[in-house]
Amino acid sequence: MRGRAKDIRLWIADAIAKDRSRARDATNRLLAGVGPDERQAIVARSRRQALHPSQVLFRTGERAEQLFVLRKGRVKFGRLSSAGREVVMGILGPGDVLGLACFLPSSDYIGTAEALDRGEVRVWNRHVIRRFAHKYPQVEGNVLQITLAYVAEFADRLERLVSGTAEQRLARTLTSLGVGIGTPSHSSIDIVIKNEQLASLADISPFTVSRLLKQWERDGVISKGRGIVHILSPEKLLLE
Repeated sequence: MRGRAKDIRLWIADAIAKDRSRARDATNRLLAGVGPDERQAIVARSRRQALHPSQVLFRTGERAEQLFVLRKGRVKFGRLSSAGREVVMGILGPGDVLGLACFLPSSDYIGTAEALDRGEVRVWNRHVIRRFAHKYPQVEGNVLQITLAYVAEFADRLERLVSGTAEQRLARTLTSLGVGIGTPSHSSIDIVIKNEQLASLADISPFTVSRLLKQWERDGVISKGRGIVHILSPEKLLLE
């Protein structure tokens, strides 16, 4: 068991390191495989935009006119249910791409993107990035791959909703967030997130999130601060 726990810790540390490496150039996913001259030309037609907390990049139903690549910070992506309840579809970090609908003719954004803290995005106007996608097929292929990855993520989430327990869904959500937006410290992986956001991402109630986090805190799996979760023993989240 100890050997397996050590392997899991090493895997998580390696995953975070790789994610941080990709974030150094947040256009890697969009421009992977594109030659340096072409990449430079594409980046030159974008602009950098600073983000501040609670800033909305776009809203559900607005015409998709811009593509965003997150360079720094975190962005919440979600939409309102028919009952008026916010459904968080994802917490995005550096390297993630938003506004893929702009590659489709006359399409609208399917969710609302809101900055959770200070950050920065690189922005392309719709007609500019579409022209580059037609000119460089590799970009169009990358867009399809990114889209497929998001679809696969939602498919996994649906499968967990049907077959997984509330505890398993929350554990998987915390683990994914730890790799995606977590900050490693000396003794923990720190995730800045609210209970309500965790509940929406794990498809469980805020009451259940609070109960499970308190149980894991008693067991030494996590510690909880105001708006932050410190994962102390990630291997226990994966093994249970």
